[in-house]
Amino acid sequence: MKEVRQEAESVMFGAIDGLLAKTSINPKDIGILVVNCSLFNPTPSLSAMIINHYKLRGNIVSYNLGGMGYSASLISIDLAKKLIQVHPNSYALVVSTENITLNWYYGNDRSKLVSNCLFRIGCAAILLSNKFSDRRKSKYRLVDAVRTHKGADDQCFGCVFQEEDSNGKVGISLSKELMAVAVGRKFLKMKVKPYIPYFKLAFEHFCIHAGGRAVLDELEKNLQLSE
Repeated sequence: MKEVRQEAESVMFGAIDGLLAKTSINPKDIGILVVNCSLFNPTPSLSAMIINHYKLRGNIVSYNLGGMGYSASLISIDLAKKLIQVHPNSYALVVSTENITLNWYYGNDRSKLVSNCLFRIGCAAILLSNKFSDRRKSKYRLVDAVRTHKGADDQCFGCVFQEEDSNGKVGISLSKELMAVAVGRKFLKMKVKPYIPYFKLAFEHFCIHAGGRAVLDELEKNLQLSE
């Protein structure tokens, strides 16, 4: 556990130090902190570790999100956005990290071995502000954050699932049915061509989750993106 904490501190503090250096923000000026990590959730929490390390102020609004997988980064930004809407003249620090050291799978189930190949450890940090003085020097302006929750669908719910294998070894199964349309085709025998909007009419830039070559190829094909 000690080594895993040190790993988490290394990537989190490194990302935050870099952010503070670029923005010249005093840590004491941060009024909101949102941290997300799907698998590594120790006690004290990761958010508490950050507060202790940077000696953040006592009235900071702090949240620590876990178990939300890929989507947690955008959920954290959406939460920070809602919080700064009710806390005027504030800075919100969002820290997105992952660490699977304690969740490494030691069995032979192929669906659980995939996560060992794809994931390890990393972190990113971003600072949101609702201060008028930051308007011109901000790199981006957050306009909308939209999330579609598919948790009510049993197939979607089980796409990424932590469980024991037949030998009692805990791992995370990654299902092939990661898109609702794929579930519809396989289980409902629906011969339906999925509707994919022409996103390039609405967006100038795309930030794509790099979840493997197959994911990138499929997004490139469906969004008609160049390499």
